Amino acid sequence: MPTLVKTAPAPAPAAPKRGGADLPRLVGWQGFTVRVPNTWDLTGFSGANESGYLRVDDGNGEQGLEIKWATEPRKAKTPPDVTVRRDSYFSALRKTARKKRITLETKETDAPRAVLRPERGAAGFSWVGDRKAVGVVWHCTACRRTVIAQVLGDRSGKNGLSAVAAGVLGTLRCHPEDPEWRVWALYDLQTEVPSDYKLVGQQLMNVYLRLQFARGTSRLSVEQWALANIARHGDYLDEWLRGNTKGLMREARYVVDEGEAHGHAALLLSGGPALGVPMLHAAREALHLRRPATRFGAVAWHCEETNKIFSIQGFRTRRQEDPVEAMVGRTRCHEDRG
Repeated sequence: MPTLVKTAPAPAPAAPKRGGADLPRLVGWQGFTVRVPNTWDLTGFSGANESGYLRVDDGNGEQGLEIKWATEPRKAKTPPDVTVRRDSYFSALRKTARKKRITLETKETDAPRAVLRPERGAAGFSWVGDRKAVGVVWHCTACRRTVIAQVLGDRSGKNGLSAVAAGVLGTLRCHPEDPEWRVWALYDLQTEVPSDYKLVGQQLMNVYLRLQFARGTSRLSVEQWALANIARHGDYLDEWLRGNTKGLMREARYVVDEGEAHGHAALLLSGGPALGVPMLHAAREALHLRRPATRFGAVAWHCEETNKIFSIQGFRTRRQEDPVEAMVGRTRCHEDRG
């Protein structure tokens, strides 16, 4: 693995303005990106790339964003009618309201101007029940996703709910600008992963984050530790990682070299599957006529400015280009903090 140099990450979507205030926090999940107030972050998710649910809010239930999506089949001859999808959503809301004995008012509106794109057919809506929501339904011909997105708040609309909704929904994207890469951004972690890798696991905690991805037999792991100075207790980084990583390093045997990442001293790891179960797993893949992932590479570094440890690890097939170094350059470090 070549020695890394400081690499400028791909630019994230610009933070737009709403009433003179920034929407500074970028959240990225399953191809979606959105700018939200600084106190908001991911609080719930389900499903996968093809269909799912995502919630981003302030943690107190005062305001937040909900996104539901489904991907239309390629064989569909005509795009779905978003007004019909809106009516179906209203019907589901009314059914829930009746069960809870809540009075519900729904309203059809034009889609917010900031939401409109050439590839989208969109219809707006609002509703008031136990809470108030301002939202939009759209179908995107570029990624074939049908999206229901709404910003929720107090039923009175206090704290500028309408303005917040217009700002947040206007920044929501359902597919990346660069089709080769996807942004994954949550809890102060911001990285990019090749778009043909799918999320297969995650561990999300206040002081530790891990995202796991796979493409065939190839795998990637992204880890971030907060409060790094306390966690390390002065240990050498390579020794500390061996005892604390939950990523692919545990399945690898490797040699360690020194390099640089984002201006920090970095560990560069290269090797292959460890003896025992990992090696047997690779042999089993070969027996099933699948190219085994026998090349291991990783980069780890400690960012003193943010007091975080980052580790990006990957197993790949012999003929596959190593994505780890590019991912390091696309992972936000101290110089990118706003």
